[in-house]
Formats: sequence, structure tokens, C-alpha cells
Amino acid sequence: MTSPALAGKVQYAMHKNAREKVRLKYVICIGEMLIDFIPNVQEHPVEGDNTCYQPHPGGAPANVAVAVSRLKGPSRFIGKLSEDGFGQLLLKTLHDNQVDTRYIRTTKQGLTTLALVALKADGQRQFTFYRHASADTLLEVGDLDWTAWQDAAVCHAGSISLSVEPARSATLAAIDYTQRTGSIVSFDANIRPAFWTSDTAIRETLMQVVARTDLLKFSAEEAHFLGESEQASLEDLDRSGLHRLGKRLLEQGPRLVIITLGSQGAILMTAKHEVEVPAFPVRSIDTTGAGDAFTGAILFTLMQQGCNSPVALSELAESDLNHLGGFANKVAGLSTTRYGGIISLPSMEEVESLSER
Repeated sequence: MTSPALAGKVQYAMHKNAREKVRLKYVICIGEMLIDFIPNVQEHPVEGDNTCYQPHPGGAPANVAVAVSRLKGPSRFIGKLSEDGFGQLLLKTLHDNQVDTRYIRTTKQGLTTLALVALKADGQRQFTFYRHASADTLLEVGDLDWTAWQDAAVCHAGSISLSVEPARSATLAAIDYTQRTGSIVSFDANIRPAFWTSDTAIRETLMQVVARTDLLKFSAEEAHFLGESEQASLEDLDRSGLHRLGKRLLEQGPRLVIITLGSQGAILMTAKHEVEVPAFPVRSIDTTGAGDAFTGAILFTLMQQGCNSPVALSELAESDLNHLGGFANKVAGLSTTRYGGIISLPSMEEVESLSER
């Protein structure tokens, strides 16, 4: 791959390829899709309060698929949806956002996963999940149609689908098949401890997946599940420790490691280059889906640049990393200025409009 050094050339390629969407290879996103219930107040209601919750389609892999599509890249979602009313809403949401849904399976055996979201004044959130034997957890290896990979360059997954069988085996099978095809395995740690039996189980599973991953993304708060850091808040970040962790992870398999730092931006690392990219300044009201917006922007931009193999990730120049991080931070920042997961994801027109101000 010839690394694009000039941002102008990259922007031209992005516009040209956006008009020729059908010619680009797909970004496959596999895993859960659910309903986020978001309160209409900043703080979580106390017991007995009459606060109303509004349903918002979400789920990390589905958010990434929509993020790519709204930026005018071809994306495909693979998962299992319930045939209940919420499941029908989720399927319609993907259709409305031009995400390829041909390989989705539906079931009457499980309901749609629900998540109650508590918002803080700074837009940060906490989740309470209702997910026992829900439809997304029932995805099986036999549900996967490998023809979906014939025109795909990336398969993206997260840890939630790895927390329970049979979805765990299906996700690992998809990752292993992607490796065999020579396409990019993208993985977002996206850790939700409530889904796991122990922190040890989380660490053991993540380390299995890291060795199979080409593009690894995690947040600073999740670093202690992947290495030495025991820090729990951004205020106490040891930046040098995160860089050391990133270097060690690069030695275990990934070609590109990305560590998101919330309002402090992101670190992007390959074996050859390390960059820190500042966050895009916005007034955040809800960070739900911001990490997925970031990931979608990263995957979209890589496809636009023609970076569609693990080797190509290794050859990214420092200027490429700065461009990737800057664009992704802008997309993620825009998503935090409104409520919800999928509904908050910006279009390419909105991103371009912001760039012109």
C-alpha cells in the first residue's frame, strides 16, 4: 500500500469513493443490537420517581455499522434479533440507515436486550442491562453465512458477544474465519463487567482475542483488563504507562492499537509510529455511542484510503494516524452533542459542514 501523505488527496479519495460506495468492500459488524432507554433528566431517578425513559436503538457493533454507513461507506450487520416489537424496530433502523441486513437471523426464542442508561451532568453514562437469554446471545456458528465475507475487508466485533454462549463461539468463529481470508479483524474491548462472572474471565478472554486482532481499540478506563494499569479514572492517567501497554499489545498480534482518552483525545500506535490526537471541542450531553462513532470513523477512513489488509495497517504513516485520529475525534465529538446511540451518529454532510466553519 502507498501511504497517502497529503490530507487533500485523502479528502479527494473520500469524496470520490463515497460516490462509488458500491465499489468499496464492506465493513462487517458482528454482535449485539439492543434498545437503550435514556431518561429525560440528567441524573438517574430515585425509586418511585416518575421519570420517563425514551427507547433508542443501539448496541456497539450495530452503532459502528450505522456510523460507517452514515459516512457513506458500505457496512453489514450480522447478529440475531428477536421477532418482538423492539427487534422489528431494530431491523427497521438498520434498513433506514442503509446497513446491509441480508445475513441477520431472527428468533422467537429470546427477547430484545434492554439497557437502562443513567446520565451524569458531564454526559458520562452508566448502564443497567436486562439480557438473560436474549436474542443476541443466541447467535450460533451455524447462523453464520460465510458468503458474507466474500466482499468484505473488515470484520469488527466487541467483547459483549464473547461473554456468553453460544454467541461467544459464533463471534470467535467469525474472527478466525476473517483471519483466514486475510481481511482485517477489528476489536473493541467495550467491557461491561456485569456480563461476566469475574474480572479474571474478562482478562483471559481478551488476551485470547488480542492475539487474533489486527486493529485493537480500548478506552483508558479499560486498560487494566489488558495490562499493568490499575487506574480507574481519566484524572489519574499515567500516559507513559498507556504507551508502554500499547507497545506490549502490538507485540502480541495487533498492527494498530488505539486507546481513547475521552475528553483528552486518543492515542494511535503502530510498531513504527505513535501519535496523540486531541479531542474535538464540544459541549457533551450524552456519550452513549461515542466510542462506536469513533470506531466507525476509523474503519470508514481506512477503507477510503485503501487500507484493507493487516499488512496495510502496519504501513500507515504518522500523517495517516494523525488524520485517522483527528477525523474520528470529530465524528465522536459530534455524536456526544445529542442523546442516544444510533440516533446521535453524524452524517458525512454534518462532519463536512463542521469542517467548513
